[in-house]
Amino acid sequence: MDANPYLVAATVLAGIRHGLKLRLDPGPETTGNGYADTSDAPPIPVDWRSALEAAKASDFLKDALGTDLHRSFTAIIGAEYARVARTVSEVDFDLYLHTV
Repeated sequence: MDANPYLVAATVLAGIRHGLKLRLDPGPETTGNGYADTSDAPPIPVDWRSALEAAKASDFLKDALGTDLHRSFTAIIGAEYARVARTVSEVDFDLYLHTV
């Protein structure tokens, strides 16, 4: 999946500022597969829908992007997700077309 480099930079910088301002301890570094992390940290979303729901609910992201951009961004990503979710893949056609 592609990412908008400006939004990535904005959120990374906002995260750094947030951590410095609140003097947050980042904890030990994560090495290897971050998805298999067994720490107490919230899990990384493993699919598009979970990531979208986490983004919608994130007060940090709302603050980092501003309310209007946050609302617009999550609406656009939600529309993209809905479009992809409605698409029947070639694999689905190959697997199921002849069984109906």
